[in-house]
Amino acid sequence: MAQKFAVAAAKLIPQWEIIDYAADSKVDAPSGTARELATRLGEVRPPEPTVPIEQTVGPLEARGVTLAGSQIHSVRLPGYVLGAEIIFGMQDQNLTIRHDAGSSARPYVDGALLAIRKVSTLVGLHRGLDSVLDL
Repeated sequence: MAQKFAVAAAKLIPQWEIIDYAADSKVDAPSGTARELATRLGEVRPPEPTVPIEQTVGPLEARGVTLAGSQIHSVRLPGYVLGAEIIFGMQDQNLTIRHDAGSSARPYVDGALLAIRKVSTLVGLHRGLDSVLDL
């Protein structure tokens, strides 16, 4: 649902960044979820930062990695399992959409089971759980 809502917000809000959270033992950065989110937001439009990333004063790495136009920051620390946060910014306001998995992969299992139950009603290729939800 976070991805679906983020895509809707990107149609209205011109600036955003993604923060990807995971345990310190996770070796990939950014996560597949953050990469997919950046790709989907990039299909809506590129974000419009006030200061283009290439004009950053200081190490460009401090601004995260740019994927599909979106800046992604990956946090890898003990205490996190899996999570993603999309922060949208406009003058004098922010919108944050965040999803955190608990201490297990249960949220992903629940989503897979939901998709399995709906597969007989689907036609064609569907990518992402939100494509099978009735939202």
